[in-house]
Amino acid sequence: MKIKLVLILAILVVLAGCRTNRMAAVERPEFERPAIEKETETVVEVDADTGIMSLEEHFTFTSDFDKSMHDDYTYFVIIGSFRQKDNAQRFMETLYVKGLEPVILLSETGLHRISVGSFERENDARSIIMQIRSDFKEHEDTWLLIRKQ
Repeated sequence: MKIKLVLILAILVVLAGCRTNRMAAVERPEFERPAIEKETETVVEVDADTGIMSLEEHFTFTSDFDKSMHDDYTYFVIIGSFRQKDNAQRFMETLYVKGLEPVILLSETGLHRISVGSFERENDARSIIMQIRSDFKEHEDTWLLIRKQ
């Protein structure tokens, strides 16, 4: 009887060990590559220290008012990207409630990017990205768009 009990316990320990080894073998990338990089030849860089993704691309403003307010800036904080403008506009409503001032940028790839800040200096934009990530856990994927000249 004791031998059966010891044998069953030994089998359970071995099986539990195998399961743990299989689970440990699954590797997850530290930073998921954004869809835009998968679909185009666009290069996305990830800062090793902060995890902030950055992408350089051409874009246009979807409103003349936004263009007049942000056209002089190079660095844009992007909090979302959408294929459909209607989806981008609905998402913007949720950002207004959080006290953010979103702007839609139409990327060269046809995506409607939601910017919540534009800056002359890259460090200022990166600082705001870190603040957004800290204040709004649901926006941990906020990233940096660099206007291509």
